[in-house]
Amino acid sequence: MNHQDFQRFLEIATVNFANDKVKNGSWKEETALEQSKAAFQSLLPEGENTENNYLKNIVLNEEKIGYIWYSINIKQVPNYAYLYEILIYPEYRGQGFGKESMRMCIKEINELGVDEVCLHVFGHNQSALNLYQQLGFEITDYNLKVSSSRFN
Repeated sequence: MNHQDFQRFLEIATVNFANDKVKNGSWKEETALEQSKAAFQSLLPEGENTENNYLKNIVLNEEKIGYIWYSINIKQVPNYAYLYEILIYPEYRGQGFGKESMRMCIKEINELGVDEVCLHVFGHNQSALNLYQQLGFEITDYNLKVSSSRFN
């Protein structure tokens, strides 16, 4: 991914992350975009050149149809990869490109000598959860919340 592609990735990913955090009730809409940009800055302080981070375009017939971002955590034993982001542009969704891109990404991670791949999925993103489970991902944690006013 070159710098121009990285900038497009940031524009899309920060907005999507902010929207997801608002949707799940973690952040307020007024501050979500700034919080999202700060989160990405902390994870990618050197942008597309941040060590142990892999940002790639997903390409079909020389056309960019999405992107994928993962990092390799080499400081822990066992080491693992964390898949931060996969996005297929809307006009290409539902055609199997996400699943195939995930398979290729996980194969690449395995070839790097990393045995496990972890990721997070928002509770409202059932289609992504279904895809990940089809690929063999197992749920390892649940985060739940309830409004305390429900009990008044």
